[in-house]
Amino acid sequence: MLVPVEWIREYVDFDLTTEALAERLTMAGLEVEEIKETAGQMVYSTYVTPNRPDLLSIIGVARDVSALLSTSLRSPAIEIVESDADANALASVEIKSPINCPRYSARVISGVKVTDSPKWMQDRLIAAGMRPINNVVDATNYVLLEMGQPLHAFDYDLLADHKIIVRQAEPGEKIMTLDGEERELTPNTLVIADPKHAVAVAGVMGGFDSEVSYSTKNILLESAHFNRLSIRRTARYLQLSTEASFRFERGVDPNLTVKALDRVVQLIQETGGGTIARGVIDAYPSKIEQNIVTIRPERAVKILGFHVSDEQIVEYLTSLGMIVRRDGDKFVVEVTTFRPDISREEDLIEEVGRIYGYERIPERLPSGESMQGSDSEEGRFASRVLDILVSAGLQEVATGSMSPCAIGREQVPVRNPLSDDLGYLRCNLMLDLLAIIRYNCSRGMQDVSVCQIGHIFGVQDGGAVEEKLSIAVALTGSMWGQTWNVDRTSLEVDFFFAKGIAENLLERVGVQNVRFQPAELIDFHPTRAAIIEAEGKRLGVIGQVDAKAAERYEVPGRTYAFEIDFSLLMELSGHEGKYRPLSRFPAVTRDLAVLVSADVPYERVTEIISREGGELLESLSLFDVYSGPPLPEDKKNLAFALIFRSPDRTLRDAEVDERLTRIRMILTTELGASFRDT
Repeated sequence: MLVPVEWIREYVDFDLTTEALAERLTMAGLEVEEIKETAGQMVYSTYVTPNRPDLLSIIGVARDVSALLSTSLRSPAIEIVESDADANALASVEIKSPINCPRYSARVISGVKVTDSPKWMQDRLIAAGMRPINNVVDATNYVLLEMGQPLHAFDYDLLADHKIIVRQAEPGEKIMTLDGEERELTPNTLVIADPKHAVAVAGVMGGFDSEVSYSTKNILLESAHFNRLSIRRTARYLQLSTEASFRFERGVDPNLTVKALDRVVQLIQETGGGTIARGVIDAYPSKIEQNIVTIRPERAVKILGFHVSDEQIVEYLTSLGMIVRRDGDKFVVEVTTFRPDISREEDLIEEVGRIYGYERIPERLPSGESMQGSDSEEGRFASRVLDILVSAGLQEVATGSMSPCAIGREQVPVRNPLSDDLGYLRCNLMLDLLAIIRYNCSRGMQDVSVCQIGHIFGVQDGGAVEEKLSIAVALTGSMWGQTWNVDRTSLEVDFFFAKGIAENLLERVGVQNVRFQPAELIDFHPTRAAIIEAEGKRLGVIGQVDAKAAERYEVPGRTYAFEIDFSLLMELSGHEGKYRPLSRFPAVTRDLAVLVSADVPYERVTEIISREGGELLESLSLFDVYSGPPLPEDKKNLAFALIFRSPDRTLRDAEVDERLTRIRMILTTELGASFRDT
C-alpha cells in the first residue's frame, strides 16, 4: 500500500523525520519497503501482512503512529446536512445471502453535479497510486484509502425499482464490469442486483450498466460488509483483483459502513453539491459484536521475557482503540471490530510488545535445563531410506502436496485451491516425479533419476480422508551419461534396473520374503509391471510407464517408476543378517539348463532350486535366457550357474550330483521341466 506521509499528519502530529518514522513503523510490524516522491509528496511503499487489514487505510496507519509515539489521534470531522426526503422511501435493500453479506448500508444523494474532483484530492489519490476519474468516484476511492472501507456509487436512475438485492449469481449469468469485460458468473459469485439483473460483482467491481457518468444526477451509495472467503473465491475465479477486493479478502470492519457513508456524502456534497436524503438504508440482520479477550499481566511478562507494568498494558491497548477494564488479577479487553486478528491472550500480548518496541526488549541468555533432542523413529528410518536411494545414484527431490486431478483416481479436492491446476491433494508421488522428468526432458536433460518421500492422500470407504507417507522413484535415460566406448542404448535404464534399485532398498532395510507379482496396473505397460509383495502383504507397485500414459504426461517412452508404502516398509523392516565366516574349502560349480513353458515365472524356478539346493547351495545366478528355434514356440530355456560349498569340509562330487538330481526331479514334477546340456 502507498501511504503519503502528509496524509498521516492530518490525523496525528509527529516530529520524527520521514526516515525515522519509517523505521519505527517497520519495527512495529508495518514494513516500509521504500520511500519515494510522487506528485510532490513523500510516500511510503508498505507491505501489509494479511492479518492486519486495519493497516490498509491512512487512519489505520495513523492509529499505529499515535500509539507508538503516545500522541492523540484525530478523526476526520464529519458534518452533513440532510433533506426531509427519507432515504428508506427512495430506495430499498434486500439481502438474500446473509452469510456472504452480513451488512449492506446505503445512502441516496440527488442533484449532484458530476465533474472533476478538486486538485488536492486528485494529488492525494495519485500519490496513493489511484487514478482520478470524477468527483463522485474519487470521493469513494478517497474514503476507501482514508478509512479502509470500500464503497461504490450507482446511478440511482439506472437501478430498476430503485431496489438493491444482494444474492448469489444464477447459473450462466453474465455481467459487463466497469473494465468493459463481459464475465460469466457462477452460483458461488455474490452479486449486487436490481430486480432485473446484476449491477455489480459484490466486493470486486461495479457493473457497466449502472456506472456513474457526467450525465448522472442522482446517486445511490453502497457501503457493505462481505464475507472475505466469498470475495477471495470470486476474485480468483474472475482473475480480477481490485483495491476493494484486496481489502475485503483480508477483512473490513463491519461497523464502519455508516461512518464511511457519512464521510463520502460529505465529500460529494462539498465537491459536487447535491441533496442528501435523510437517514441510512441499513440492512444488518445480525450485528457482529466485538471480541472479548482477557490478558494476565504475569502471562505477558512470561511470554515477552521482561517486566511490563499494568499501567503500560492499559496504555498500549487503549491507544489502539480497545476498551480495557480490570477484573481481579487480569484485564478484560473489548477488541474493536477493525482488528479481527485479535482473538486470544497471546494476540494482546503481541500488541503490548509491538507498541513497547521489539528493539527495546532487553537481551539475555536463556536459562534453565535443556533436553537432548533427537529425531523420531520414523524420521531416522526416512533418512536411512533416502541414503540408500541416493547411494544408488538417485537424486532426492521435494514437491508440493497439491496436484491436478489424476485420470482414473479418486482424489481429495482442495476447498480453496491456489489455482485450477492445484485443485486436489496428490494421491501418489509418481505423478509428481513424472512432472519433474517432463520438466527436465523438455529442457534437454535426457538422463533423470529422482526419488522422494512424501505424504499422499486418499478417500476411504466411509468418506474419511486418509494421509500416509510414500516412497517413490522414477528413472529415464542413462544412469551413467555419455561414454565414448559404449553404445548409449546399452546403458539406458530398463525394468530390471528399476527392479534392482527396489530390491537393493528392500534387502538393505531387512525386508524378507519379497516377491514381484506380474500385474496389469493403471498407467503401466501391460507386461512390464508388477506388484511388490513382502510377507504376503502388498508393499507397492513397479513398472514401465505405458505409451498412452507417457504421451499424456509428456515423458519419454522408456520411463520406469516404483512406489512403496513407507509405513508398511518400516513395519516389515529390521530383519538383520547373520555373520557367517568365509569358508576355506573349495567350491563346486555346476551349470543347469532348465527348459520350461514360456508362462512359468523365473521366480518359481529359482524358488525350487534354492529350496532343494539347501544349505550347501551358496549362490544361484541366471546367465542366459533363450527362446526361439530350435525350441518349441511355447518353451524357454533358463541357464543357471550354481555354486556349492560347505563351511567345514570339502564336498564330494557325489554329494553335489545328488542335490542336482533332486533339483531336476522336483522341477520336472512341479513344473514339467526338461533339461539340456549347457
